[in-house]
Amino acid sequence: MDFCLYDPGQGYYTTKEQIFGPQGDYYTSPYTHQVFADCLADACAHYFQILARPGPFHLVELGVGEGFLGRHILTRLKNVHPEIFEEIQYCPVEVGDDPPDEIQGVVFSNEFFDALPVHRVRVRGSEIREIHVLVDEEISELEGEVTDPRILEYMKTGFREWQDGHEYEVNLRMVEVMEELDRRINSAFVLTVDYGYGWEEYRSIDRPQGTLLCYFRHQVMTDPYVNLGRQDITAHVNFEVMTQTSQQLGWENEPLTTQRHFLHRWGLEKYLEEEEAQGILNPERLKERLGLKSLLIPGGISDTMKVLVQKVRV
Repeated sequence: MDFCLYDPGQGYYTTKEQIFGPQGDYYTSPYTHQVFADCLADACAHYFQILARPGPFHLVELGVGEGFLGRHILTRLKNVHPEIFEEIQYCPVEVGDDPPDEIQGVVFSNEFFDALPVHRVRVRGSEIREIHVLVDEEISELEGEVTDPRILEYMKTGFREWQDGHEYEVNLRMVEVMEELDRRINSAFVLTVDYGYGWEEYRSIDRPQGTLLCYFRHQVMTDPYVNLGRQDITAHVNFEVMTQTSQQLGWENEPLTTQRHFLHRWGLEKYLEEEEAQGILNPERLKERLGLKSLLIPGGISDTMKVLVQKVRV
């Protein structure tokens, strides 16, 4: 997964020209409608005011991609919160990069943690077996011993019950990123927007193959061994592990919520009122409203995406 996504010469994120949108493989919230970035920007402005310390403030984005979200947030801050914009240092951080030292401000990400490489394991009775990749004339899977003792700790933290024969993903890289952030943060809010689950939600659906999926030309694929370097590979974020890891680091977690509730909290209703004032039948607003509909349709992306806000020494 690491090679297929991030290899400098052949990786999906490092070499593919178009990932998002109609010519890519999938949509994300920033590409669906600008109100997503506007609400994030307004939330960041609020967090900066809570910190209430002399600038500069760091605005650290994990997983920048094409830079679409960061640009829109900065534009919103410049236009609506100019006094905060003047104090901001925007710090883009890609996978493999180190975050800046002595962070004071906001660390945010959108669909970053679900794209980090994971270990995969399968339960055999009371034993955890790691799923290895065997590369010969063809690519195949081979069960073997667990390669890292942290895998067992992750399983105990993230999954209170194990189903015999079921597969699970173990995102040790997520834990490493959080630990690295903790070493580099003076005082900050960490805002994570991603596909994921808490324990109660995870066990409510039978998941014998776990959550690992691939996306290729707007089609969901289940085989990670095809379209190598040309399809996205993703695994849902285990927010149970994320929240418990942060508690061990001394962070404070706000309640996990949906993207829909987050948008409502940070100005969605006001935006909808302004949009309605433009006129229901205004043809110039049609494209805008189709994007808004895609973002807010019940059961869609705003109900499946989760948002977690964490305070670090605030």
